[in-house]
Amino acid sequence: QYAQESGQLLEVTPFADGSQIVEPYRPGFDIIFLDIEMPTLGGMPTAERIRLLDPDVVLIFVTNMAQYALAGYEVSAMDFIVKPVNFYDFAMKIKRALKKVTQFEQDAITVVKKESINRIPIHDILYIEVMNHRVYYHLENEKIDVFGALKDVEDQIKNFHFARCNRCYLVNLSHVRKVQDDEVYINDERLSISRSQKKSFLEAFVHYLSL
Repeated sequence: QYAQESGQLLEVTPFADGSQIVEPYRPGFDIIFLDIEMPTLGGMPTAERIRLLDPDVVLIFVTNMAQYALAGYEVSAMDFIVKPVNFYDFAMKIKRALKKVTQFEQDAITVVKKESINRIPIHDILYIEVMNHRVYYHLENEKIDVFGALKDVEDQIKNFHFARCNRCYLVNLSHVRKVQDDEVYINDERLSISRSQKKSFLEAFVHYLSL
C-alpha cells in the first residue's frame, strides 16, 4: 500500500523468525522491521547479531510493549512501532527510514593523498583518529591515512553525525553499539571517553538517537 501511494519501488523479503535472517546473515538490506516476539529468536537478540555484521542497516522494532523502545537504543534502532500497527504510523516510520537510507548513499567526503583521491561515503567511516600529525580514517575493512589535524577534519564533517570522545578520536555515531562506563563500543573495538569530553559526547549521542 505504501509503495502504491508513494510511488516508491520496494522489494520486500519476509522471514517467519529471527533465526531465518541471521543464519547466515547477508548484509544488503536497507531497512529491517523486527517483531520483538518471535518463536525461536526474538527481535532483540536478532538485532544484536545483525549489528555485529551490518552497522548501517536501519532497524525498526514492532512491539506491543513500549518499554522495548529504550532497549532498542543498544542496537542503534532507528524507531519502533507499537501494535496494532496502523498504516499512518507505518507510513511515517518508513518514510523517515527511506530518507536515512538515501542520506547514507549520497553523503561522502573527499580525502586527497599524494598518489590518490579517495571519495569516502560517510557511513563507511567508523571513526577518525589523529596521531603524530596524521589523520587515520578507520573504515570497515581498511584504514586510510593522510597528513593533517583533527580540527581540519571536524570542519569537513561538521554537517554529519560525528562526536569527539577524546582528543584523539572523532566517532561516527551511527556505528556506536554501546556506551558503557568510560568506553564507546564500535563493532569489535572499544575507544576511551575522556572525562572532559564525556558530557558533550553523551549529549551528542542522545541527540542522534532522537533524530
